[in-house]
Amino acid sequence: MIFGKRKKAAEPVILAEDQSPVCNVQAFVEDNGSCVYFYLWFDPGEERGRIKSCWVCNRGPAPQEIDGEAMDQGRAPMMPAEFVGHDPEGTELSGELSVVWFEEGDAAALLEDGRLIAVIPGWSGEGFYGYSRYARGQGPFAWELDQAERVLQERTDRSKKYWEYIDGDYWEELQGRLMDALSRFFGEYENYYAIDGGHFPTKALVTGRKNGVRYAVTAGTCALVQPLVEQYFQEKAGDFRRIELGFACREDSLDEESYRKALSYVSGQTQLPWGVISWLGHGHTIPCDAIDGFAAVMLLNAAQMPELPSPDYGSFMGERVNLLWMVPLTADEYQQARQLDLGSMMERCRCRLEELAVFDGKAKFSGD
Repeated sequence: MIFGKRKKAAEPVILAEDQSPVCNVQAFVEDNGSCVYFYLWFDPGEERGRIKSCWVCNRGPAPQEIDGEAMDQGRAPMMPAEFVGHDPEGTELSGELSVVWFEEGDAAALLEDGRLIAVIPGWSGEGFYGYSRYARGQGPFAWELDQAERVLQERTDRSKKYWEYIDGDYWEELQGRLMDALSRFFGEYENYYAIDGGHFPTKALVTGRKNGVRYAVTAGTCALVQPLVEQYFQEKAGDFRRIELGFACREDSLDEESYRKALSYVSGQTQLPWGVISWLGHGHTIPCDAIDGFAAVMLLNAAQMPELPSPDYGSFMGERVNLLWMVPLTADEYQQARQLDLGSMMERCRCRLEELAVFDGKAKFSGD
């Protein structure tokens, strides 16, 4: 989104603002008369809300030390002169400002006339606020952009192309690819439920049967990129950040009402990573009250457990699509899973690994 030029003002002025396409995060740029900051406001207006901030530039002469008085009064402080890379007497943003959201939707870049001037990445926090073109060294409110600019520029360019593609007619191609994979896996589908409520992104839940097993698998979640995955997998993040969710059960394991409750639960979890700014992956657990006698589900990534029969989705936009099977856990199993690593849980498995993802009404893991 592009914003017009603004003049310097004594009172705080919002120079630019935008909303994340997928997360409850607002971006805004504020000029308080003495300096300009770039902000990301997570869960705005809610009790759990929090703000990430990144200094962009000083509007007046830089102080020699951190302005503790301004901070005590709740005002954004100017950057000390030692860490200012622009004119020490101050500068202003005279061009058009635009916000580019990173693919995950929880981080963003600020551009002036198309030029990168500040970034708040997903990994900011705990003393690191972000990058500014006008910062020098590792300042207390922003780090210099120079050394990281190439990587961040590539990230910004990739994100722009991603959102341009997603804003277009991507769904027809993706839907066809996902449905073909499910058809190869369990044959003709039984039901196709829209689960997006008419909101972006388009998502569905598809059901089918094969060899006495009922399957319910989401379609469309993989169009989005999960937050935080990059912090765990670095350059291999593309292998883990796109997911679909699946649930499988024996035909006689759940009555129809219970089965529908389970389907509703699966659908609801497709919003989780972007709702709480987190990610879902192999071995993760989620509380679940949709199945009587069970307290949670464990997620198992078919790409990391080749023993699990699973649709082969291939890739989307050059990144692997991962199906996470939901395996119900009893309260005791859930407690164990929160205390043990996945390998230790697998040692307690009571069934063949090929059957682990298929719910049969019984606990899958032994207890002490």
